Amino acid sequence: MINVYIVRHGETNTNLERKVNGSATDLPLNKRGVQQVKNLQANFITNKIDCIYTSPLQRAQQTAKILNQKHHKPVIIDKRLTEMNYGNWDGQDAVLIKEDYPQVFDELGFFKENYSDYCTGETFAHLANRLASFWDDLLNKHDEENVLLVCHGTVSRCLIQNTLHIEHISQVGELQNAGVIKLIVSPISRQTYLHYYNRIAPGIF
Repeated sequence: MINVYIVRHGETNTNLERKVNGSATDLPLNKRGVQQVKNLQANFITNKIDCIYTSPLQRAQQTAKILNQKHHKPVIIDKRLTEMNYGNWDGQDAVLIKEDYPQVFDELGFFKENYSDYCTGETFAHLANRLASFWDDLLNKHDEENVLLVCHGTVSRCLIQNTLHIEHISQVGELQNAGVIKLIVSPISRQTYLHYYNRIAPGIF
């Protein structure tokens, strides 16, 4: 079996300020975000990880670096794990966007699949396609290994939607900052099983 751990980066100021935090908002972790990841590192089985993939955005790379301290596992930067490009809405106040465009938000307050009809953002279909390409490569390269993916909120949701064949992304809640998902994948059938979702430190493993 392949064990895939998906970690969302720690908090940034954009998260704290409830702004749209896409690929154009390339901020580092804030003080709380660094501590979140340090707490995770202290409770995570990073010594058993064989390989780390990370988004190229600095908040993800910084998270991966903290998790990889003392272990020196191979770290691969893959641009396909980059967060959704929200176009002209990137970095904007999500509350204000919701006031002007309530029709693009679901009941949990996340963007629906049609959000890109109202801005210059990347479509969910495009995001799904690049993540599907990444996932296929991952399964072809790894067998009986523990793989860590460090990425983003919407990327994590989309990966779960696609690998578990969930109809709408609105059915998948958001991962907390420094939260962890564990998937178990059969290398033969490629059947994916959800082991847990949205675990956080301390004492999660």
